[in-house]
Amino acid sequence: MKQFIFPLLVLTFFSLNLKAQEVSADAKPSITISLSAFSKDTIKQTSTKDTAVMHIGKKELEVIDNEGRTKITWGKHHDKHDNPNRFKGHWEGFEFGFNAFDKTDYSMYNPVDKNFMSLNQGKSMEIDFNFYELNISLAKSYVGLVSGMGLSFNDYRFDNPYTLKRGPEITEPVLIGYDNLSKTKLAVSYLRVPLLLEFQIPVNHNEGRVYLNGGVIGGVKIGSHTKVKHGDTKDKDHNGFNINSFNYAATARIGYKDMGLFVNYSLTPFFKTGMGPDLTPFTIGISFLN
Repeated sequence: MKQFIFPLLVLTFFSLNLKAQEVSADAKPSITISLSAFSKDTIKQTSTKDTAVMHIGKKELEVIDNEGRTKITWGKHHDKHDNPNRFKGHWEGFEFGFNAFDKTDYSMYNPVDKNFMSLNQGKSMEIDFNFYELNISLAKSYVGLVSGMGLSFNDYRFDNPYTLKRGPEITEPVLIGYDNLSKTKLAVSYLRVPLLLEFQIPVNHNEGRVYLNGGVIGGVKIGSHTKVKHGDTKDKDHNGFNINSFNYAATARIGYKDMGLFVNYSLTPFFKTGMGPDLTPFTIGISFLN
């Protein structure tokens, strides 16, 4: 999470330095920041406008104090040229997709409640924020391993008027009787770590690259709840519902430059064995990468 922590440190030091400058009107304004412990991230100063610049991985934080006004910018390096022989994988960024279930089996439930977790596909969405990426080159800049970390937020919007409750032995369906029911869903979030093998193919005189990667994404559940909305009332239940605490999914991805398509297919069942319907989640979506 250093992309979030380091900018806060810079802003704190910068604020303290400005207060020190106000003590003596004759003192020449200056900013001195010492963060020698951060070996890979660099800070540089310019004397023309009281400017502090911090390089954090692939990002740049710039704080400028000019005639009593402070300007802060945050984004990619403007003065750093990537090494063309350095492998750069495709994981870090934002993803959006649609969730579904495969190999559904409700045989352990009353036939009256069959398919109580049938989904409204257009509103069952996944949003991923992949905030850290680690690349290991295997063949210059064309083949490598990709890992990192990310957060995944999943909505499973039910098509039928049901919600869930955690019974003494299994997860049980609950038929909803509200006339003004507008939404019923299950939300699950995961912390994820991928291990991907990626191949890159230069195209258009190496102005861009087509990438293909695949592998496994491991996830640990960090939260889950149901939500029922009827009228202006929203009912939530955070009771766990016997959802598997760990998830492993096979993934395949293809794209060009910083955009791509992906498919994730779970290798573990959604619920713990024998404690819920037999469902296999999968997701199809699009990636917008840094």
